[in-house]
Amino acid sequence: MKENLVSAFDLDDFENLEQAVLTIKNPITGEPTSASITLASKEHPFRKKIDMSRARKLRSAYLRNGNKMPNTDPLEEFDEETDYLVGVTIGWNLTQGGKELKLTPESARALYTDSKKVFVREQVLEALNKNELFIQNSVKA
Repeated sequence: MKENLVSAFDLDDFENLEQAVLTIKNPITGEPTSASITLASKEHPFRKKIDMSRARKLRSAYLRNGNKMPNTDPLEEFDEETDYLVGVTIGWNLTQGGKELKLTPESARALYTDSKKVFVREQVLEALNKNELFIQNSVKA
């Protein structure tokens, strides 16, 4: 039985991006808004460095625990995840209280830890795992 192939696939038709723009969705309707956050992809040098450092730390803890997953504190995990989100956020188009919200490590941390804005954190976390967000059709001349 033959599979139905949609079309020819050429690897040169696609390429990974170093960054991508996440359009923030209205948390009630799910509709796209004018707000956006630019995120570093897995291929971005800064995110690669963060990812490798996290992997080394986890492996080291695993080995210290006799090849068992280490017990971790949920608050510590939340803080580490927040550090990660701050580190991979490389731009945004956000307003708060009718004014432009300037991106700084402090403003990113405040946003990602604001219990009234959890929907933003959740959308960013989901986007970071969407490989298709960080791939585009390459432009052939």
